Amino acid sequence: MVPGLATNLPGQLRMLDVIRTYLEISDTMLLSVSFLRFSGLQLIIDDLARFTAAGGKARVLTSTYMSHTQPEALRQLADLEGVEARLHFARPDKADGFHPKFLVFEGPSGGSCWVGSSNLSKGGLTSNVEANLRHDDPEIVARVSSTFDVLWERPDTFPLDGSVIDHYAMAFLEAQSKLMASAPAPLPQIPSSPLRKSYVPNEAQREALAQLKRLRLAGETRAIAIAATGVGKTFLAAFDALQAGAKSVLFVSHRLEHLTQARETFAKVFPKTFTKGLVSSGEKKDTADLVFATVRSANSSECIAKRRFDYMVVDEFHHAAAPTYRNLLETVSPDFLLGLTATPEREDGHEILKLCDYNVAYEVRLIEAIWREWLIPFHYFGISDDTVDYNASFWRQRRFDPDEVENALMLKERVEHILMHARQKGFDGSTRVAVGFCAGVKHAHFMAERFVESGEQAIALTGEDALERRREVYARLQDPKDELEWLFVSDLLNEGVDLPAINTLLFLRPTQSATVFLQQLGRGLRLSPNCNVLTVLDFVGRHRNAWLSLEALADKSAPRGPRTLREFDITPPKHCEIILDDKTHEVLREVSRYTKRKKVRCKEAYKEVREEIGEPPFPIDLIGRENIPSPGEFRGAFGSWLACRKEMGDAEDWEDALGEEELAHELLRRAELDWQQQRVYAYALFWGLCHSPDDPEAGYVAFFDRFPRWGVEFAELATIKAWGTLKKKLGECLDGKRLADTIPSAFPDHQTMLEHVEKRLRYVLENDYKTRHGGVLRTPEKLELHREYPRPVILNHFGLQYDPARHNQGVLVFGDEDPNPGHIVLITKLDTSTALQSYQYENAFAPDDPSCFYWQSQNKQRQDNESGRRILDHRKLGITLHLFVQSKSYADPTYMGPVDVADVSGNGPMNVTFRLVNTPSYVVI
Repeated sequence: MVPGLATNLPGQLRMLDVIRTYLEISDTMLLSVSFLRFSGLQLIIDDLARFTAAGGKARVLTSTYMSHTQPEALRQLADLEGVEARLHFARPDKADGFHPKFLVFEGPSGGSCWVGSSNLSKGGLTSNVEANLRHDDPEIVARVSSTFDVLWERPDTFPLDGSVIDHYAMAFLEAQSKLMASAPAPLPQIPSSPLRKSYVPNEAQREALAQLKRLRLAGETRAIAIAATGVGKTFLAAFDALQAGAKSVLFVSHRLEHLTQARETFAKVFPKTFTKGLVSSGEKKDTADLVFATVRSANSSECIAKRRFDYMVVDEFHHAAAPTYRNLLETVSPDFLLGLTATPEREDGHEILKLCDYNVAYEVRLIEAIWREWLIPFHYFGISDDTVDYNASFWRQRRFDPDEVENALMLKERVEHILMHARQKGFDGSTRVAVGFCAGVKHAHFMAERFVESGEQAIALTGEDALERRREVYARLQDPKDELEWLFVSDLLNEGVDLPAINTLLFLRPTQSATVFLQQLGRGLRLSPNCNVLTVLDFVGRHRNAWLSLEALADKSAPRGPRTLREFDITPPKHCEIILDDKTHEVLREVSRYTKRKKVRCKEAYKEVREEIGEPPFPIDLIGRENIPSPGEFRGAFGSWLACRKEMGDAEDWEDALGEEELAHELLRRAELDWQQQRVYAYALFWGLCHSPDDPEAGYVAFFDRFPRWGVEFAELATIKAWGTLKKKLGECLDGKRLADTIPSAFPDHQTMLEHVEKRLRYVLENDYKTRHGGVLRTPEKLELHREYPRPVILNHFGLQYDPARHNQGVLVFGDEDPNPGHIVLITKLDTSTALQSYQYENAFAPDDPSCFYWQSQNKQRQDNESGRRILDHRKLGITLHLFVQSKSYADPTYMGPVDVADVSGNGPMNVTFRLVNTPSYVVI
């Protein structure tokens, strides 16, 4: 039985789940709502089609009230076979509105009705806080059904046909025009600097600015900010240059349109006294305070080459490994360099993290930006594409042959398939603004021409078009009065252009790169006052890359729930939906059957990274890459990185000569291991040993010169204890306080030995630094209910950097000396059966009540001591208890929210019953 209340709250039933469930078990449906929008209809349109195809009958009644209903959504509703629909015309001159919202379902097992507040919109079905109550009493169901009949027969309701919709569409356009004319000018999305009183950093930028300041104070001169499209990277660069006190700035990009946008952004942040100059093929204002230059023009400017800039920004930094960029970076030596990118793993992003010495100042990927509500959510429709046979001739090694694919996609029946689904799924907003990503120039023009032949307003735009032409089309697309609805592109809009009016994306070519897919997806996710959800149509073919885009959409920290595709264990970000048609399910099942063995997966990942960076990779080259096996997985597959290099044909002669029994081989293997150190001292001494074999203590000091940000842990006398750790971790590789004699001689020279050790060791070093010192400090209020958080990130939300020496406990108490006093965090495991007997506890949700949690304390928490009373008397003491629950030992804890003590028994350990403040209707972990 479906629970009796649908609120859309976290952990609670959503109205969307109610409708989907009842459509599977019912014969008839009656639905009355005051308004209907595509954002809601598109979520159930396939379910309705299946329902009516199985013989189900549906009647839908909606209204023109407040002109919220979309005319185009009405057209799609009217086209659904087996669905009768009527439209109530609300009189603007009458005070009474049309607000009845209820559902009636009848089936073999009887009838149910739901009465409440949800309209047929995204918010009403999934994200707004609503109240919809189920009634099963036959008398109530009959009365509600009778009320529906009365409303259905009212004289001001009309059967939904073309003339009725056309009549309403004219009134809708008039209402929208009046609304736009009377609305105040929209506020800037990224408000301003204290110097200008109008622009201030947004939340993401404030977090990034704090991290950049910290890195500079640590002595770093280069950093990269990785942030999803739409978060505001250019504003971030302007704010940070101002924060750094820069008097001269060089901003570099490969596209002129990026530079003109950047110049406008810096002008909003910097005082008017700063001069701004553009350096491109048409202008050469390279003596200005703020210089905006294409990389080609900057390389040819003698003035730029001679100037010492305080601050340099490289936009779309994934291009920075190209020769033109490298030449500029070697010529210009700013006091501080900031690289900006959304996707460092781009195919053209060769070893870019190395160019910033792996200083990732800030990172917020697209999935996180959505759940933090910095970008709008999406509705992703995976639509099967059987019109194209992706045969073997399409492939060149692991990639599609672009010419073969482009020619194969240009089919009339495929265009009809695309247009039918695009019209059916619709869009959110007053007008459609759609972008279709095509396989090439010919394909883009083909799509635009076929759409125009079908009566649509469409244009093709490619990288071959002049800048002015592109600007003209972009302006038309942003203008709500312009009739242009469809833009088909090739080699455009992957980066850098701000078009917040986009509300529909079509992926019209097979996905080859999850990274590029996400960057293109980001084009439609910018916050906009006219769109609450992006409609995404991905036409999925039967090929081995079919899985890529779907996997890229998974929010790995989100709780499993109604939105989860349980067959594939994929959950989209908050307020997003992934909807696959039956054939797409079949294709993905087929692809998933061929799950690769670990070694095959590691080999493919190795080849991918090698191809990207242009040389054989090392463990450090895996840092920051998503969906790539870890060094630990490589060790599991090959035994060691050296064995991997040998098998992949990349080992140098001296490496090939190393046998597994040799100590030099063992030294390299141990450099790959995570020693689980609470401080950096042992790693620093290991590095120092390879840097200065005759004076490792001096090498230890040199480590902190090489990696200045680790200065936060520098301690001169720490080598005393570190030697003991090194003897345990390196074993026979050490001879007293020096390397065994055979080790240095196995390498061509000391520098080679140091490089090979460092490229292994740094993977652990970078992860450790980020974990212990690189966390973004937030507040407890920023914790998201039912989301998974690693322990270090939990500490970050209470304003602290994680210290493994202090914070690896089940009960974390934050007192007056901490940034966020008055909180206690409880981190507990549901299954402790694998732990030592003394660490096994009985923790569980109540079998019949997910709002009730049974917790067993450690022995040191007692009812008669301060440690226990702090928990038991938390309300009296003004302390908030936060419960985090681990489903299994190595899972990240899930935040269940604040809890109150309901009952206690026992002593040392205490058996406490907690009541969750945010009551879920089901267990979410």
